[in-house]
Amino acid sequence: MRLAVLPICLAALPLCAQWDLRLELPRPTGQNLPQTLLAGTGSLVAGNFNTGQGYIATLSRQIVRVGPLLNLEGGLEYSQFRADGNLALGTASQGTSLRQQGVGLDLNAQVWVPFVGLAGELGLIQRFQRYTFDTAGASSARDLSRTWLRVGSRWRIPSVVVHPYVVASYQQPVTKDTPVRLGSVADLATYFTAQGSGQEFQRLWTFGVGLSF
Repeated sequence: MRLAVLPICLAALPLCAQWDLRLELPRPTGQNLPQTLLAGTGSLVAGNFNTGQGYIATLSRQIVRVGPLLNLEGGLEYSQFRADGNLALGTASQGTSLRQQGVGLDLNAQVWVPFVGLAGELGLIQRFQRYTFDTAGASSARDLSRTWLRVGSRWRIPSVVVHPYVVASYQQPVTKDTPVRLGSVADLATYFTAQGSGQEFQRLWTFGVGLSF
């Protein structure tokens, strides 16, 4: 499914004249592991990783339009997701940071409700991102290529020449990954893998504005 999105999006970009510019602010959520027993040590780890920053900038172009109700777009995005948190092991506390940034290719379908300027959206995004996880002076980095599912809605503000709109969406990866791997108990940069899953972003809520013309 990952590679199937790429040729469709690349072929779609030059086909038509309807452009769409969108800027979204993501609210990414990483794994939340309060009071986790660190495997092999008997030590209790507290921490959270749920505050997010970043942005998603997308340029799209219309591929197919079926009357006033259905619109299919292909696009290119640049995204940066970031979450900051803390790790507490006993009485010690360390700041943590998780960052994913890179480009993406997307295919997005819009189904419009007649006369009210409201549309539902369903899309796939193939993201190529650099993953970086830092804590206690240690760092783990890896390149990720993952397909995300996007479900959203938009409301278009009435305008004659251009069409400004507001948009909201929910996104999550179609497949999971484990970019951080447990190398040793002493390596705090990998403690989030103690329960057998990677510390990557698992879901996003986004809110933004756009302009179509």
